[in-house]
Amino acid sequence: MVDRYFNIEGKIRNGFQLSQDYEALDFNFVKLGDGGVEALCKSRSVKQLRRLTLSGNKLGPYGAKVLSESDKLPNLESLKLYKNKIGNEGVGYLAKAENFPHLKSLRLAWNEIGAEGMRLLSEAKGMGELTSLSLAENKFGDDGLKHFASSKSFTNLSYLDLRKTGITDEGVIALAKGGNFPSLEKIDISDNDIGVDGKAAIAELLILKLCKSRLKDDGTVLDLSKLGIGDTECIFIASCEEFANLTHLYMELNRVTSVGARSLAESEYLGNLTLLSLDRNKIGDEGAELIANSPIFANIEVLMLEFNNLTDRGLLAIAGSEHMSNLVRLYIDENDYTEEGFEALGTSEFLTQLEYPEFEREEEVEDEEEVEEEFEDVEELEDVEEEEDLDDEEEIGQ
Repeated sequence: MVDRYFNIEGKIRNGFQLSQDYEALDFNFVKLGDGGVEALCKSRSVKQLRRLTLSGNKLGPYGAKVLSESDKLPNLESLKLYKNKIGNEGVGYLAKAENFPHLKSLRLAWNEIGAEGMRLLSEAKGMGELTSLSLAENKFGDDGLKHFASSKSFTNLSYLDLRKTGITDEGVIALAKGGNFPSLEKIDISDNDIGVDGKAAIAELLILKLCKSRLKDDGTVLDLSKLGIGDTECIFIASCEEFANLTHLYMELNRVTSVGARSLAESEYLGNLTLLSLDRNKIGDEGAELIANSPIFANIEVLMLEFNNLTDRGLLAIAGSEHMSNLVRLYIDENDYTEEGFEALGTSEFLTQLEYPEFEREEEVEDEEEVEEEFEDVEELEDVEEEEDLDDEEEIGQ
């Protein structure tokens, strides 16, 4: 039997005053208990509520039950239940809830949820609008994650928190390969025993979804700028046949090093690229050499390498590569090169189509000399004509 909770209306009024509206209640660590939550769920004062925090309130399965069955919370969008003890039974009640049609964020960390609870959660009926789910600090392990990986109930989920849940590569790979989370963009798997294979599986899952969401113009343009991505993502892009039609790849303002540059340069699918932007990364001279010497980049017309720690060595590699012969524009500002490296670009036998940076080429100088000679010829011709005119005049005078 649950103890009756008195003065819930006073608590609600105080909570609304603190939040300064009628849409948020933060009962963080106020120890309402199951009785307090039961009283809350019967109150008419909470019908406009959108955000409810009940973290650290000593809630058990019954507290989750009254929440899930309440008809007074139809507008709820965010429900935080951190550090309670709802357990597997409580998760089962929430999974069956049909009274939260607008719920987008659910926080269930530290709630003694095991593998059975994850099985029940995977069968949820009313979680279709959920975009954020936290399950951290629940030791459900790989068995629990496998149950969740098989769920088709979370089609809009974009963020999943799995910190300290006892999972390993086995569970993570099952999640990544399941293909049941089409909107997932971020997964926190920190503080678990995850190895290289598990991390690679998650990276592959996320970067594929990210790339698909940023593909433009029938799959020919991919813009991954300003996302904080690095070498792992480059390795995946380079190995993915789905990007074989790319002509423009934008990756500026990220964390790509020479490792990522190598994977791009060795790709068998990026041969149609005409523009590659790596501005503001850290590929260095080694990365520039790999790009310059790659046959796969023979069609590159625009190459952007500003702010990349390049020296003369990187520029000399570009100037000396026959694979860069289609290059029309090269962006290299804010790198540590000297006049020697810069002039090598202008005198390169391969960079004959380069329009930017602008150089005064020998051919142009020769053309100018030829033009001057032509002008001299014209002047000499005019002098001859003037002399002939004078001769004619003298003949007439005689």
